[in-house]
Amino acid sequence: MEQFLQEMTELLPFLQEPRFGIPLPVLYLIIMIGVILWGGSLRERIFQLGAREAVGWSIWVWLVWLTIRLLRLTLITGWAALARLLWYGYYPCMGLLAFLVVWISYASNRTPEDRALPRWLQGLLLVDLLLAGLALTNDWHQLVFQIQPSTNPHQDIYTYGFVYYLILFSYLAQLLLANGWLCWRAFREKISLERLWQPFTVILLYGGYIASYILRVSWIFRSELVLWTAFFGFFWMEALLRSRLLPGNSQYRDCFLHSRLGLTILDRQGRVVYQCEQLPVSPDGDWQRRTMPISGGQVVWYQDMGELRQKKKKLELTALTLQRVYRLRRNWEKIRRERIHQQTRQRIYEEVEGILQTRGPLFQQYARALAQAEGGPEARQLVARLNVLACYLKKQCVLLLRGREDNCLPVRELQLAVRELCHYLERTGVKTLVDDRLEGQLPVTTALAFFQLLEEASEEAVRQGESSQICCFKESEKGWELSLLWDPRPWVREFVAQHQSRYGRGLFCRELEYGSSLVLQHQKGDGSW
Repeated sequence: MEQFLQEMTELLPFLQEPRFGIPLPVLYLIIMIGVILWGGSLRERIFQLGAREAVGWSIWVWLVWLTIRLLRLTLITGWAALARLLWYGYYPCMGLLAFLVVWISYASNRTPEDRALPRWLQGLLLVDLLLAGLALTNDWHQLVFQIQPSTNPHQDIYTYGFVYYLILFSYLAQLLLANGWLCWRAFREKISLERLWQPFTVILLYGGYIASYILRVSWIFRSELVLWTAFFGFFWMEALLRSRLLPGNSQYRDCFLHSRLGLTILDRQGRVVYQCEQLPVSPDGDWQRRTMPISGGQVVWYQDMGELRQKKKKLELTALTLQRVYRLRRNWEKIRRERIHQQTRQRIYEEVEGILQTRGPLFQQYARALAQAEGGPEARQLVARLNVLACYLKKQCVLLLRGREDNCLPVRELQLAVRELCHYLERTGVKTLVDDRLEGQLPVTTALAFFQLLEEASEEAVRQGESSQICCFKESEKGWELSLLWDPRPWVREFVAQHQSRYGRGLFCRELEYGSSLVLQHQKGDGSW
């Protein structure tokens, strides 16, 4: 009796060691009550039957583990074998909890009525039970813990065997499998990160706690592993429910708590057995009647689809607009080329129309004269003039087409047009000497103006009876210049006066000692004449 009292005296300080200001045995009893209440609340809020069953089993496992820890705390000194057996009893509980975590994660992605346990989960349960059996029988084989004698009856000296690391790897693999399953489901269902941070934060914190406990960090190793594991486990399940990774009925509760519903319950024959105060259902609204079968009848409610359909219509219009914008951006180059072609064609049409308007009377005059001519030199002269006009019209269109892309024209194109025009002018009796000092490129407007002035001045020279002319193209730092030279003639000034309004101040007459020169200048940069 004296020995028993002495042992109890030695044990009482340890039992009275407070945690959070409460003795440990009392604290464990409070935690067991909390596990029952919190676990029951979690189980009632879970919508999926398989996950609900797994949570129910986890409550029993937690209670068993807490009871084992409570018995070990109150165990009288001297019962070393029983103390070690209770210590070994931690590992069956941890193995079952790891298995239940995997089951909960698996069930979160199943239909609400699916409560079946697949074969691979049954195999995982057998592996956990086998490892738990090895932990319980450690005194026979010393493969999990290698116990060494200690003079302190309250603290064993032990090292880890290879089976311990196998058990640790098994628990870690199951936790990674469970959370990997949740990550895969979140990725597949495109769940936002705002809903994922809670459960994964709990897992990271618990992983850091377990790592510190295994490494025997002093203030972590002295803490109550069972209490902290229970806290993290229940907090993890609560986070799953709140983030809706685990199907729960909280959203349905919110629907009924924050909605104005007019509920009607009908029996199987369609008769009203319960009806609360009805909300007015406007006949003008877009209402949809919904029913849900329940035990003994059905529930009927009406859902206003007007706002939803309006938003859907707006989203469809937005999607259609985005698709059109995408097609426009994709076909931008094609549209740009088509617009350039259209602008070029429009310019050609306007240019040809202007040419026909200015050359129309001359064409008609030549046509009437050719119809009245009886042949001979006069008819050949008329044909030659018509050829000059046709060449001018053709080459004017060619120059427009060549410079349609960037409004610039290679000098060679203008040289070819001038050469062909001079060829037809020679048949009218006017020989043209061309002095071309242009290189590279020049603006299309400049080339067209030079070519038009050359044709108009040459036509006037043919009418005035000139036999030769000199044509000079040159480029300076200020711009480009076309000059035509004849013998001193008064008609050159008259020609400038008649065409000054069309070409601007860039057209003028220059009287030289050896002849009259018609000059057209085009400035660089601002493009003025």
